[in-house]
Amino acid sequence: MGTVRAEIEIDAPAERIFDILTDLPAYSEWNPFTPRVESTLRLGDPVHLYVRLRGSRLSHRVEYVSRNQKPSHLCWGATIGAPFLLRAERCQTLTRIDERRTRFVNEDVLRGWLAPLVMRTHGAAMQRGFESVATALKKRAESR
Repeated sequence: MGTVRAEIEIDAPAERIFDILTDLPAYSEWNPFTPRVESTLRLGDPVHLYVRLRGSRLSHRVEYVSRNQKPSHLCWGATIGAPFLLRAERCQTLTRIDERRTRFVNEDVLRGWLAPLVMRTHGAAMQRGFESVATALKKRAESR
C-alpha cells in the first residue's frame, strides 16, 4: 500500500471550495498538477485526467467517479489490470473548521502488488503535485 497526501487549511467556506473543485473547465486557470480534467462527475462516469508529473508534458489517464457528495467529498479511482495488481482511489475531502474556514485533504491511496513500485517511481512527483494543488486551491478560494 502507498499513500500520497496533502492537507491545508483554507480561509473559505467548504461550498466555495467544492464549487472550485467541480468547475472542471477552469482547472487550467489554477491547477498546476492537473490542468485539464473532463468528466460529468456523475457516479461511475469516467474522469479524464491530464496530469503534469514532471516537466511540461501532460500524461492522460482515465479514472472513474466513486463519490461526489457536496460539499465534503469528491473521489475517483481506477484499477490497473487485475484488482490485486493496482487499485488507486483519490479523495478530495473538505471538513468545516467553522463557517469561514475549511480543512482540505487531497489523498490518493494505492493498493496491490504494484503499489510499492508506483510509489518508488512516481511517489515524490505525486507528492509535489498534491502539495501544489492544495496551495493553488487555497490561493484561488481565498481570492474570491
